[in-house]
Amino acid sequence: MARPIDGLTDGATAGLRAWPRLEPIWRRARVVRYPHQLMAAGEIVDRLQGSALLADEVGLGKTIEAGLVLEELKARGEANLALILCPAGLLVQWREELRTKFGRQVELQPRVPPNTGIVLASLDWAKRPPQATVYQARQWDLVIVDEAHHLKSRGSQNHTFVAGLPRRRMLLVTATPIQNELTELFNLVTLVKPSVFGSYMQFYRRFLLAPRRPRNVDELRQELSTVMVRRTRQEARIALPERKAELLMVDLTPPERRLYDRATRLLVQAYQARRAQQETILPLVLIQRELCSSSFALADTLRRMGQSWFGDETRDLLRCAEEIRHNQKAEAARALLCGLREPALVFTEYRATQMYLGRQLEDAGLEVRYMHGGQSQRQRQEEILAFRKRGGVLVATEAGGQGLNLQTAAVVVNYDLPWNPMRVEQRIGRVHRLGQTREVRILNLCARDTVEEHVLRLLHEKIDMFRRVIGDLDVILRHLEHEKPLESQLLEIFLTESKQGIERRMNELALSVRKQGMQEVVSPKV
Repeated sequence: MARPIDGLTDGATAGLRAWPRLEPIWRRARVVRYPHQLMAAGEIVDRLQGSALLADEVGLGKTIEAGLVLEELKARGEANLALILCPAGLLVQWREELRTKFGRQVELQPRVPPNTGIVLASLDWAKRPPQATVYQARQWDLVIVDEAHHLKSRGSQNHTFVAGLPRRRMLLVTATPIQNELTELFNLVTLVKPSVFGSYMQFYRRFLLAPRRPRNVDELRQELSTVMVRRTRQEARIALPERKAELLMVDLTPPERRLYDRATRLLVQAYQARRAQQETILPLVLIQRELCSSSFALADTLRRMGQSWFGDETRDLLRCAEEIRHNQKAEAARALLCGLREPALVFTEYRATQMYLGRQLEDAGLEVRYMHGGQSQRQRQEEILAFRKRGGVLVATEAGGQGLNLQTAAVVVNYDLPWNPMRVEQRIGRVHRLGQTREVRILNLCARDTVEEHVLRLLHEKIDMFRRVIGDLDVILRHLEHEKPLESQLLEIFLTESKQGIERRMNELALSVRKQGMQEVVSPKV
C-alpha cells in the first residue's frame, strides 16, 4: 500500500489557511495526507501566486493537489468564482472528489455561470457555442484544466477557447506536458504565464535546436521552475505496492500468419513509395499496429480506406482478413482472464478489437464492461460503477487510459500496446496509483515473430528496467524521440531491416537511452 512519509505532514499543513476547515473533512473521509500533495499546493499558491503547470507523474494525486490549491485560494478570499474543465469522462469523478474530500458542491455545466461558487464542465462542451461565448464573457478568479495536454496545439479549438477565458489565475494539470515536441511545452506555459518565454520566436531562439532538441537546458529548467511544479514517484518518496510485468507469447494460426506476411510485404512497398515521394508514413504506422491487434481492426480500416494505400491489392488483403473468424490472441486472453478470478482492466487501441474480444469473453461466461470514446458521459460512468461494484472485466480503449481511478483492479492486461511508453504508463497508472493496496500485475500479450514482439521486448525488458533506475519515463521518451517520433523510428526499422537488423537496431536504441538517460539521474529534468 502507498504510504505517506511520517513526520512531514504537520509542517506541510502549517502554512495552509484552508487546513482547519479541511482537517475534519479529511478525517471523516479517511483521506490520507501525503506531504508531496500538501507541499505542492503551498508552493503553487505562495511561490507561483496560484498560477502553474502542475505536472506530477501519473498516480500521485494531482486532482487532490488541484483541489488543495482551490481551497487555499478560497480561504484567502481569492477564488470566489472558479471554473474546472476536464474530459467528459472525468466529470463525475471530479464532482465526487470535491464533494467527499473538500465538502464542496459544484454547478455542473450551467448555461449561465453563477457569480460565485465552483463551475465544473467538460472542455468539449464548454468550448462550443453558445456556451463558449457566455463563459468567455465571465471574469474567473481561477481556471483549472485537467488533462491539459489536450491544449498542446496552439491553433486548436481547445487552446483558443481556454486562452480566451478572462481569469486571474490558471492551473493546468497534466502528467505529460511534452508529448511530441517542445513547442507543446511553450503553448502550455504561455497559457499560464505568457511572460515566462515571451514570443515563440524568442522561445525558439533561446531554447530550440530542433523540435525535440532543447538548447540552453539549464536556463530552460530555471525558467520552467517559475511556472511548473513536477515530482516523480521517486522524488515524492511514495511507497506504492510492487508492480510486476509478464510477457505472454502467442503463436499465430496459419491464416493469421499468411495475413501478417502479406500485409507486411505491402507495407514495405508502400513505405518505399511514400519515402520516395516525401509523403507521410503515419497511415502505415496505423496499419502496422492494427495488424498486430486483430484481423478485425485491420479489416475495419481496409474497408474505410478503399484502394488509396495498397491499390488493387487492397481488395485481396481485405478478403484475407475477413476470412479469419478467430484470433489466437483472443483465445489466449480468454483462457488467462477466466483463470484470474479477480477484476481485470484490459486495454486495446481499437474499437473493432474491443468488440470482438468482448464477445469472446462474454461467451466464456465472464461479466464484461466496456469503455470507449463513443459513449456518453452517463454510459461510461454506469460501466465504471458496475465494474467497481461487481468486478469482472473492463475492456477499454484509450478513452480509459487517462485520468480515471480504477484501483478496483490490480491486474492490467495489455491486449495490444501503443508504441509510446508514456501512453503505456498512463494505462498502468489507472490502477498503480495512490490508494492501491495490492501488488499490480501487468500482463502483456504478444504475437510471436511479429513487430509487436520487438516493441514489447523494448518496452517490457529494456525500458522498464531503465524506468526502475531513472525513475522518470519522460527522460526515456525524450531520448527515444531525439530527432523524430518513436513510432516513425520503429516503423523505419521494421520495414527496412532484416530480422537480425531489427534486433541490432532495437538494442542500439535501448543502449542509447540507457547511456543518455543515466546522465539525467543526477540533475533535474526538463
